[in-house]
Amino acid sequence: MDSSREKDDYYPTPPDATKKMIDCCPWLLCNNNQTSYDVWEPACGEGHISEVLKDHSIKTYSTDLVDRGYGDLRNIDFLMEQKSLAPWIVTNPPYKLANEFVKHAYKLQEQSKDGEGFIFLLRLAFLEGQKRYEEIFQHTPPDTVLVHTKRLTLIRGDHESAWYGSGKTAMAWFVWKINRFKKDVDQPSIQWI
Repeated sequence: MDSSREKDDYYPTPPDATKKMIDCCPWLLCNNNQTSYDVWEPACGEGHISEVLKDHSIKTYSTDLVDRGYGDLRNIDFLMEQKSLAPWIVTNPPYKLANEFVKHAYKLQEQSKDGEGFIFLLRLAFLEGQKRYEEIFQHTPPDTVLVHTKRLTLIRGDHESAWYGSGKTAMAWFVWKINRFKKDVDQPSIQWI
């Protein structure tokens, strides 16, 4: 593994990035479901996304495989979970596991009677790749891609501030809505935020 990368691919999400996503996803603010939580954050780290969601009165259940001192449950491996914990899953997954996270989130949400969708912060380059197209996008493309017009500075989780190599990265929120009745695959819409 590249020694310049954080061991667990932990790059906390800047709060402003989450706020911009919420502005584009007003359904997260409705709180009209019958479940205990509105959102599950399965790679919560130190709560960077979860705290912004909670600040917007979005009931958030936070878990992570790596114990960083935050979360409702710790040492929970999202990829091993068999049941979704909320109608929406929102996270910035470890990029090295992004494909697996997307496929697993889709499966969990599709199987859950309360599953409405999931929203992942991913590098814009996630749109590339023949294998990814065949495994994910060909049959389950996102509904919307919310592209950050300003590149995000993602700082390694084991550093206090930016350092050489923690540059600005082209990022986007990928929004998948689960529609069990839809048979056709539409192309995603793109919005700039």
